[in-house]
Amino acid sequence: MGAKTHAVAPPSREARPVDNTDWLKTGAIILVAVDHIGYFFIDDAEWWSVFGRLAAPSFFFLMGYAATRTIPFQWIVIGIFLTLLESSNEGWSWVPLNILISFALVRLARPYVEILLQKYHWITVNLLVFGLIAVLHISGEIVDYGSSGWLWAFVGLCQRLYTDHKSESAKGGMEQNIGAMRLAACLAAASVYIWQEQLEFSFSQIQLAIFILGVCILSTIMCRFFRGPSPVQPPGSINAVVRFTGRHTLEIYAIQLAGSELIIMLMPELAA
Repeated sequence: MGAKTHAVAPPSREARPVDNTDWLKTGAIILVAVDHIGYFFIDDAEWWSVFGRLAAPSFFFLMGYAATRTIPFQWIVIGIFLTLLESSNEGWSWVPLNILISFALVRLARPYVEILLQKYHWITVNLLVFGLIAVLHISGEIVDYGSSGWLWAFVGLCQRLYTDHKSESAKGGMEQNIGAMRLAACLAAASVYIWQEQLEFSFSQIQLAIFILGVCILSTIMCRFFRGPSPVQPPGSINAVVRFTGRHTLEIYAIQLAGSELIIMLMPELAA
């Protein structure tokens, strides 16, 4: 009898799972696109802002949640470039530094805030929250979102400490303590953010109600957030898109913003 040959099928490569961070970043970058379209190209853009202004808290939250201390040099370069681009479209007047600079400041300060939080607990929460509220106006003139964004970053830090202690049964009462602190920080961040955005955009009653609902939903997601594979895994190519978006969010943001600024610069008749 002749020998039979059997084709050996190559081992299947399973798609890498989508992380909870990927979902949060993907949702945020979609909202960024909504915000940019409304701001640059739509005359009556209040509804675009209602949804678009829900993007920034997620990015600041993740900046506070992350454990890495590295500040990528490209954040500084791209942040300065985007700031200059915006200023050129505003007649070279002063504009707040781009949000990427604010992210760098958050990453610079976070390790020291973490040390204080673990050592002094509620004292740190109270001093930091009230201190950031006190400098809202000044900080908002210096960097995008100012200290209202930094409050969301503080929520992210508290949430990471909470999830870390929750996974270590030996920590005892610390888990409950940091859990209460992260809820208090989230309440403060949400309240301040709603107040600041209403001052800037003067939403109608229905718009404000929907914006508040959006912030409440986002706050709930943050307080349940943990880094790891998502229980909801999209099929096929959607998986790849979500993973790609989650891992290249800042680049997508920069391209979106720079593209919008350049379009307005070259074709000012398209500006809102």
